[in-house]
Amino acid sequence: MANKKVSMLRIRKLIQLSARGLSQRKISKEMKMGRNIVSMYLEQIKRTGQSCQSLLELDDAALSALLSPPSKEMNKDERLCALEPLLPAYAKELKRTGVTKHLLWEEYRSDFPNGYGYTQFKKYLNQYISNRKPSFHNQHFAGREMQVDFAGDPLHITDKRTGERKSCPVLVCTLPFSGKTFAIALYDARQEAFYYGLNRAVDYFGGITESVKSDNMRQWVKRANRYEPTFNDATIQWGLHYQTELTATRVAKPKDKAHVESHVNIVYQRVYARLRNEVFYSLEALNARILELLEEHNNKPMQGHPYSRNDRFMMEEKQMLRPLPRDPFLFKFRKDFKVNSTYHTQISPEQHFYSIPHQYIGYKAAIIYDYQTVEVYIGFDRVAFHSRSYVRGGYTTNPDHMPEHHRAYQRSQEYNADYYLRKAAYIGPATKEAVTRILSSKLFVQQTYSSCAGIISLVRKYPSTRIEAACNRAIASPVVSYTMIKRILEKRAGHSECRHQCYDNPS
Repeated sequence: MANKKVSMLRIRKLIQLSARGLSQRKISKEMKMGRNIVSMYLEQIKRTGQSCQSLLELDDAALSALLSPPSKEMNKDERLCALEPLLPAYAKELKRTGVTKHLLWEEYRSDFPNGYGYTQFKKYLNQYISNRKPSFHNQHFAGREMQVDFAGDPLHITDKRTGERKSCPVLVCTLPFSGKTFAIALYDARQEAFYYGLNRAVDYFGGITESVKSDNMRQWVKRANRYEPTFNDATIQWGLHYQTELTATRVAKPKDKAHVESHVNIVYQRVYARLRNEVFYSLEALNARILELLEEHNNKPMQGHPYSRNDRFMMEEKQMLRPLPRDPFLFKFRKDFKVNSTYHTQISPEQHFYSIPHQYIGYKAAIIYDYQTVEVYIGFDRVAFHSRSYVRGGYTTNPDHMPEHHRAYQRSQEYNADYYLRKAAYIGPATKEAVTRILSSKLFVQQTYSSCAGIISLVRKYPSTRIEAACNRAIASPVVSYTMIKRILEKRAGHSECRHQCYDNPS
């Protein structure tokens, strides 16, 4: 009780009870206050030399000045008395390159061998620094600003075939006024992906703020400057397209976009943590799950408030956003080339190949591509359109772009044992048995596909009954092959031709 501050209301009550002539014991019991405290205040009242009535007529400030117990100066530790004058210099030294608190402590102990240990030294130094770094409360306005930043840690998608995990950077965008937040995983952090992510963010919010702020990332700023940063051309084009102002933080001042910095941590807690045991095989599936978790976050009531971030956004901020243009901003690349004999062209940096109709081999062409699409032009005519693929070294081929013999060869490469058995069964059981034995004759079944295709192709020249009869003779042998069946058919055809000639010329 002695350590608790007594309110002025209780002090006035104590004076009233004292004026009524109550004893110290009764006052203590009436007010449920320690007798030592009561004794101290009664002694203070007596020292003032004033009556209880005159004391009660004073205001709280004057009464407190008369009756508050004298503050006791804390007996400072001699070590603290020696350390305090040094703290300003230590705080200044700490800003120099390579200087650490441990180094400063070692220098302090060399001058004061009986001084504080490292833990206490660091405690007092941290207290000194924090007491001289007040935090500014930045007030935000509806529809004024959107802040963007990349999360420090990526998410991942997994290749189904190889099991290889690919890192996907995550872009986080937030509206500081309402706190509504958007995040998206991207194939990479290059400009085309970055602006695609920004497009998705403003589409999610359903409008654009007066300004958009980022740090000095190379996708945003060409040359950093505290007062007049130089934005790169793509950033300026994006800002003009959406009719919004571009701003950048000061170099190494993350608090200039403190809101998105804090929401990156929130995304870690409410998205990353929930996804830690989930596996995704495509970027689309990953982003669909991220969006689902973001909806939960944005619709969750804010701490200390009866409404959610989305509630505040819908009530106060959405109507303050500027409308979006009809079409999103497209960050496009162009490459001029000559269509080579493979009728494919490559896009860097993933080095993926895209097909062009083979009729244009030798023509001069231009390929124009963005984050999602790939277009090929011959003059002003678009001759090919593909969805962008990020499979490194892969091929995207439209079968209509291939010559007929290439399509036939491709189809033959796609055939398997089941295909050949099914085709052989249409001819007859003996043919199926012959194909079955040929398929099992090699260690690698793929080596038998040409022989099987040869047997199936015989239907173009011979009736199915003839092929079935030839296969029936062939399977009587221990080894069956396409060549054997073909020879049987050719010999039987020769004998049949000879018999016809004999009947026509009986002489």
